[in-house]
Amino acid sequence: MLESEQRYRRLFESAQDGILIIDALTGLILEVNPYLCDLLGYSSAEIVGLKLWEIGAFVDKGKSLQAFADLQDKLYVHYDDMPLLTKAGKSIAVEFVSNVYSVGEAMVIQCNIRDISERKRAEGLQQAYDNAVLAGLSGIVNALTSVLEARDPYTAGHTHRVADLAEAIGRALGLDASTMEGLRISALVHDIGKIAIPAELLTKPTALSVWEMALIKGHVEVGYEVLSEIDFPWPVAKAVRQHHERLDGSGYLQGLEGDAIIIEARILAVADTVEAMTTNRPYRFAKGLVEALEVVSAGKNTLFDGAVVEACLALFREKDYSFPQSLTRHGGSSS
Repeated sequence: MLESEQRYRRLFESAQDGILIIDALTGLILEVNPYLCDLLGYSSAEIVGLKLWEIGAFVDKGKSLQAFADLQDKLYVHYDDMPLLTKAGKSIAVEFVSNVYSVGEAMVIQCNIRDISERKRAEGLQQAYDNAVLAGLSGIVNALTSVLEARDPYTAGHTHRVADLAEAIGRALGLDASTMEGLRISALVHDIGKIAIPAELLTKPTALSVWEMALIKGHVEVGYEVLSEIDFPWPVAKAVRQHHERLDGSGYLQGLEGDAIIIEARILAVADTVEAMTTNRPYRFAKGLVEALEVVSAGKNTLFDGAVVEACLALFREKDYSFPQSLTRHGGSSS
């Protein structure tokens, strides 16, 4: 027993994490190890005998009281990020883990406190870098869409309306924030491959010939090649390449089927189809929302993802969704 106590004492004194031992009934601090004293700048005498929430180091006194109450109730608490203040006034972030156990007939709380300030600083720098990268990618996306819209007035607004509907569908499906951002960007650049198509063909007022249609269809591969050169953190290039694929393999250009088509492309397929049919194109007037919804409904589970179609139908029929009016001045183009 004596050897065990001596071993514990050596570990307590030499630990590179802060340790507090607290009376589980009263909250009085019974012991504090040297590491925590050095970390906070307080002597042992300035800490022992106080209650957990009376230490000046704990910035959030309410959180300290709640931690003590949770410990008495659940016998364990874990905070990933608890702010502490050193005696010199320096703010530090710590991971705070506590549990309750018995020592003889007494119940004590052991609080393990780890300084994670350096890790939080590194995370902040990484977040700042990520934000800068995303801002740069956003600028690239805006530039690409501007170039396309300058060449083809019928595409102006189309990509933004498709993006708006795609995002609404994504929210209805419960997609996470990162996937939603990738979906939005994919929608904004889904027709970028049309920069390789002659402008007079994009605005041709009569029906397209077979070879002209084949050239138009090639825009998905051109778009894929362009976007593959950009290091997006989402499958943007793949979504653009697949947005004309259909579940039964009848789409283009790869003839993919079922699960081979990613969710972003499945959403774009529905959003693109509905938007294209509800706006004018150079060689035909809009067919209208009713017919557009009938088309995607008829293709549910064969051409289009069933859950995506249901989400789209519910948006228009039950939730009064409509395309942003500020983006409808030119009409849309989708091939």
